[in-house]
Amino acid sequence: MIKLIKLTIGYEQLAREKIHDNYAWHKKAWTLFEHHPELKERNSKPEEKKGPTPFLSRYIQKTKHTELLVLSKYEPARPSWCSYDQWVCIAIDESYLSQASYFFDLYANPTRSVKKPDGRGGFTKNGHRLTLMDHASQVDWLKRKGKDHGFTLVDDVPLRIDKPVNHRFKRNGDTGLHIGVRFQGILHVTDKVVFQKAFHEGIGTAKGFGFGMLMIKPLNF
Repeated sequence: MIKLIKLTIGYEQLAREKIHDNYAWHKKAWTLFEHHPELKERNSKPEEKKGPTPFLSRYIQKTKHTELLVLSKYEPARPSWCSYDQWVCIAIDESYLSQASYFFDLYANPTRSVKKPDGRGGFTKNGHRLTLMDHASQVDWLKRKGKDHGFTLVDDVPLRIDKPVNHRFKRNGDTGLHIGVRFQGILHVTDKVVFQKAFHEGIGTAKGFGFGMLMIKPLNF
């Protein structure tokens, strides 16, 4: 059964723990699962052979604290840097994921692939990803993802899309940038199996860096 974990962290603790960007959050989220031998083995492999991160995460800034949400099929363990009163873990059962319609809140990295010249008149095998910054492209992106992941948007309720937010990070001495966009609205499930897979595995790119977790609340439950 998949688990949702919420960790509540004050800003003074964030400073002490040096949690200052998406990659730092990513590393902290990993500490919930470092007791699993198979995940330790995964992390010892070369980057191209590791496969997807075995959890989804999202951090939400509040007035006096920050919440780190983590979703995974792996059983978490409360890390030493998190006290009991900062930790909540709930199991999400099948019935919750079997409803017809949901309110949703998705913080994603909406992108499209762009071909990258190889300098020899052709293109590299892997291009680079361009973030979609305009409203129309973002709506189209979400509709395409819905088609791929077993849901449609309910047009009777306006889709809310917040302004893009830059998330710069440092990893192994290199600087990177992800751009996050928050989508809120109502969706209707068209394929339960595919939709549940999307809930478990996330939507879009940069899922290891706090993007792609589909937060849902049934309209009627």
